[in-house]
Amino acid sequence: MESKPRRSLVIIGTGWAGYTLAQSVDETLWSITVLSPEPTSAYTPLLASAATGLFDFSLAEEPIRRKSRPSVKYLQARVDNIDFATQTCSCTPAFSSMADQTFSVSYDAITIAPGCASQTFGTPGVGEHALFVRTVRDAMAVRQRFRDMLEMASMPTLTDAQRRDLLHIIVVGGGPTGIEISAELYDLIADDFSVLYPHLRDMITIAIHDVAPHILPAFESRLAEYAMESLRHRKIEVKCQSHITRVEADCLYTREDGKIAYGMLIWATGNKSVPLVKNLAVLKTEGGGGLSRILTDARLRVLDPQGEVIEAAYALGDAADIRGATLPTTAEVACQKAEYLIRVLNHGISSSSSSSTTTTTTTASFEYKQRPLVAYLGHHDGVVGGREDWSGHAAWIAWRSKNLLWTRSWRRKVMIVLNWLLNKVGGKEVARN
Repeated sequence: MESKPRRSLVIIGTGWAGYTLAQSVDETLWSITVLSPEPTSAYTPLLASAATGLFDFSLAEEPIRRKSRPSVKYLQARVDNIDFATQTCSCTPAFSSMADQTFSVSYDAITIAPGCASQTFGTPGVGEHALFVRTVRDAMAVRQRFRDMLEMASMPTLTDAQRRDLLHIIVVGGGPTGIEISAELYDLIADDFSVLYPHLRDMITIAIHDVAPHILPAFESRLAEYAMESLRHRKIEVKCQSHITRVEADCLYTREDGKIAYGMLIWATGNKSVPLVKNLAVLKTEGGGGLSRILTDARLRVLDPQGEVIEAAYALGDAADIRGATLPTTAEVACQKAEYLIRVLNHGISSSSSSSTTTTTTTASFEYKQRPLVAYLGHHDGVVGGREDWSGHAAWIAWRSKNLLWTRSWRRKVMIVLNWLLNKVGGKEVARN
């Protein structure tokens, strides 16, 4: 008996949702093509640790091309638009020298998970002068800039006032990403670089700026207050309700305090829509704060502007939300949606609407299961949302454990644990004993 020919599945994006789909959808049922400008999938919760030398950068990402799944086709390209009527997507290679060589890819089914871009709120100068923490390249840039700052500040030609300005680190964003990169930088300074650069030890400062009245808004107020006090105890300045008006190469301006000098500016304020989402003729959220998301039904099927299901099109990850059930843009949500959709695709469940005459197998709606939120505060301290008694050292252990569980291969789990042990014995690689 001849096997059925494989149907073509296009996966847009290599973030948490896209990567999970690409590695788990049944290759005997689907001919898989992945389209993304990023050839790897970053473990975003591990980027702050990698930036500060807790382990090698290669452990904070996974390649899309894998020997274990050679039939998965990957094209390093951006998807500009999707024609749902003809089931084709228009693409541009992610290389400036090939920008005029556009092409199309057809599909039988498509999953749209392009992720989001960094939200800058249109603040002048951010794109030119700020660093971000979204990819391994970003983490590398943070580490290199920090080392450069310290070496520049060691030059005998600078005054102490110039050194303090150069060694002032500003992190914009009071969510988990901003808090954790601040905490990891504090640990690196306190445990390692204060020994390597004793003449600069008392000049390095960290400040967190956020436009909101409180940090960690997704956590209980008691835990957010605990986090605030913990950071202040470590002399990390927290400036809430800080409105940044513009950014220059070595300073920024706020409505409240005017000019503030810095040596490194890390921008970790949230998400905005990527061009593909803006271009699609589908039902979307209102787009408050610059984040417009594709709306799906409870089975992750994309809806047209009239709210009708679009055949064979799914959306998930940060770029999508379920109509009537606003979910956060987190890795947890993306992974749970991807796991749900894998079951749908692997069991041959059609995406046809209930009005279709085609016989379909009914599948249950997606249900998100909330997991505890975790944030690291520095020096073996942290908070865990949803667990009232979890703060301090126990929360740090939970954070470490959760970060290890994010990794998708045993090889990386083992390597990360080995790095932790080596760091304990001989210090971090960036500042070994």
